[in-house]
Amino acid sequence: MMTPRLLVLALLAAGWPWAALARDDDAQHRVVALVFAREGADENAAVRIERDLRQMFDTASKEGKKGVPPTFDVEPRFDVGYLSKADLEKARMQFNDAQRKIEAGDHEEALEHLFRAERFYNKGIPFVADDGLLRGIFFYYFLARDLAGQKDKARESYCAYVALSRNLAGSAGPIEQFEPLADKCGETGIAGTAELRVRADVDGAHVYVDNVAVGVIGKDVPYANPFLPAGPHLVEVRKAGYARWGTLVSLNQGDSKELKAKLKEARNRADEYDPLAQIVFKGAEAFSDVYINDLLFQFAEKYRVTDLVIGFLEPAGAQSELTLFTYQDGGTEVASFQFPTQLDGHRSALMQYWKKRFGEELDPADAVPAPDRWAPTLFKVE
Repeated sequence: MMTPRLLVLALLAAGWPWAALARDDDAQHRVVALVFAREGADENAAVRIERDLRQMFDTASKEGKKGVPPTFDVEPRFDVGYLSKADLEKARMQFNDAQRKIEAGDHEEALEHLFRAERFYNKGIPFVADDGLLRGIFFYYFLARDLAGQKDKARESYCAYVALSRNLAGSAGPIEQFEPLADKCGETGIAGTAELRVRADVDGAHVYVDNVAVGVIGKDVPYANPFLPAGPHLVEVRKAGYARWGTLVSLNQGDSKELKAKLKEARNRADEYDPLAQIVFKGAEAFSDVYINDLLFQFAEKYRVTDLVIGFLEPAGAQSELTLFTYQDGGTEVASFQFPTQLDGHRSALMQYWKKRFGEELDPADAVPAPDRWAPTLFKVE
């Protein structure tokens, strides 16, 4: 049987219309953007470039720019072997038991089941998620404590539920912006702000807070937010080639907490990460254009996307060089850019790339997503 690579090469030799093969009906019009550090380049700098590229695509796509696809979050593809729904199912079972105990008027048993439900849910983060279940657990803490006549604790539980709902939905500010919730929650621990710091045991990782990318972290490059709204937050750290790390952290007003993410190498790293990271495109050992195009085609098929932007950051004397391979419509184009080796020095290169590809100017600094202003829809509490 002919291998996929030999099949593609045979079709090329026969003059097959490649674009028709690449854009099958199942592929979604999305782009994967990955940037690798080479020859001693700073991994954190490479991922900052990757972050800016993703934000440029997402911003332009949301604005309806013709031909600009949104990004595809590729890091979850590197969780092969770690995905398990067992903890989530246990959390659901414990939550259902808690509901039954509340209906029976047994607040002590209900609280015990809710404690177990939260514990099992946390064990499954970030490989499984059910925002509705998590919000339900927090809300039923309020019901159980209200049933027990613990008015102060019930109010704190309700306000923690409010904060969780707000954070998962992407609110931009503290609880004080929502009236009349400030009257109910203004004196609880979730009012105001807290400090959160996140580090990783690898360089060049993305940190997400409540499902929003907020920064790049490494061994000596932390994410720090001294004014994060207090309350529960989902924190996740991702890096291509590694299984994700995540946890639920609860912050009270004035808290200062630091988390350290420990990432494990993905079990599918050798098949899905290394071939892209190890592309040779310079010198006597450089891969042929046909081979690189074939490789990118195969990965676009794996990810079920139509576009890839694969970058390589390398030192170039006193400067840095970024080489970008753009796979689209079954073909690959390559372009290289040099820029000063300094923080955000790469943005001039990305502006050149964007102008060349889409015919319009876009400054990466203008593509930073603005936080949404959002008021939560909540269970009503009199």
